[in-house]
Amino acid sequence: MKQSLAALLTAGILGNAGERADRTEARILDAAVVEAAATGMTRLRIEAVARRAGVNRATVYRRFTDLDGLIEAIVMREGRRMAVTVLDAVDGVEGHPERLVEGFVACMRMAREHPVIARTAALEPDRLIAAGLADDAALLRLGSTVVADQLRQAQMDGYATHLDPDETGQSIAMLFAACVLLPTAQGIDLRTDESVRAYARRTVAPMVFGPSK
Repeated sequence: MKQSLAALLTAGILGNAGERADRTEARILDAAVVEAAATGMTRLRIEAVARRAGVNRATVYRRFTDLDGLIEAIVMREGRRMAVTVLDAVDGVEGHPERLVEGFVACMRMAREHPVIARTAALEPDRLIAAGLADDAALLRLGSTVVADQLRQAQMDGYATHLDPDETGQSIAMLFAACVLLPTAQGIDLRTDESVRAYARRTVAPMVFGPSK
């Protein structure tokens, strides 16, 4: 995949301006996040989301077709927010390896603190995997593209020129997904920003940029 993040914005994978400006849709998605955090993804129901959002069921169905469509919309919106979080986190950070580190830290922090991601990863990991692979793995592709876009910038400065940006982006996105889904008790401590940063510096960044000098 050769598209840059800007190209994906144009293509619509991150949502167009009209979608983002739809206050009713945003209210439904906000309500769905709160409901999913309270009950879990498996027990999420359109009727409950509609009540919480203050709309009727027909409005929810008209915008999202069915429950699967609503869940996919939640996942992609939160994925967009994570992408923005990463870009904000690396803005102004000096050095491409450190940008990768801080982007990884920002992603793990959001996953750790997000009420739905944290609950689903702990109690319903199969639902989180299914959501990540929905719509031709749109969420995974989004994460891969953000990383690949950053790596292309690094390659323009002469870093990691031996790597394929798209393949590397997918690899980092898959590693991130594994870190979210696997219990921290299994060996790698990822419970705090400090522990994630240490892991990213000693393992993630060297996989891309080689050992620090």
